[in-house]
Amino acid sequence: MRRHKNTGAERRRSDLLFGLGAAVALAAFGLLVVMLQGLSHDLRTANEARDALAQQVEQLGESPVAGPPGSRGQPGDSVVGPAGLKGDRGDKGEPGVPGPTGPTGPVGPSGSPGIDGVGTPGTPGPSGAPGADGAKGDPGPAGPPGADGKNGSDGAPPAAWTYTDSAGATYQCSRVDDFDPSSPRYRCTLTSAPTPTSDSSTAAVLRRPR
Repeated sequence: MRRHKNTGAERRRSDLLFGLGAAVALAAFGLLVVMLQGLSHDLRTANEARDALAQQVEQLGESPVAGPPGSRGQPGDSVVGPAGLKGDRGDKGEPGVPGPTGPTGPVGPSGSPGIDGVGTPGTPGPSGAPGADGAKGDPGPAGPPGADGKNGSDGAPPAAWTYTDSAGATYQCSRVDDFDPSSPRYRCTLTSAPTPTSDSSTAAVLRRPR
């Protein structure tokens, strides 16, 4: 029984040592991958800087010592390892210089007229109170005298007429049967008198003065 317990303890110790060895190996492999990625990045940056410098030298009319761009060999296959731990956030950079204002674009075409809105007529408001009468204006200036009118034509003799004499008697005069407009004559009959008279039916033929 004692020998069996020692064997179990040794097995657990062996497993623990194996796990620690595997963890150390995995950590070393991860560190190696990170270092390779950093070296590859630095090499790529150096090659890009060398190519840019060589192009500048050629543009100046000289031959670059490092050779013309593209003289280096093709990059080898890169091995992407596991992502590393997220680094700390860097400090906030300074604001950049504002760029120049761009040119003003052309004015766009005018849009088509909109559709008239549809609304309901409002309710008429109440009638206002009548205003006070205005002040009476000053009389206007007198107009110029009018032109003299033309002489009128002679009027036609009347069909009948009445008259009252100095005594107060009233007579009704009418045309005679053979009435002539150029020489009008009328027959006058007493219609009322101030006092009764016996000759109330007396008729007289008068000529109406023109």
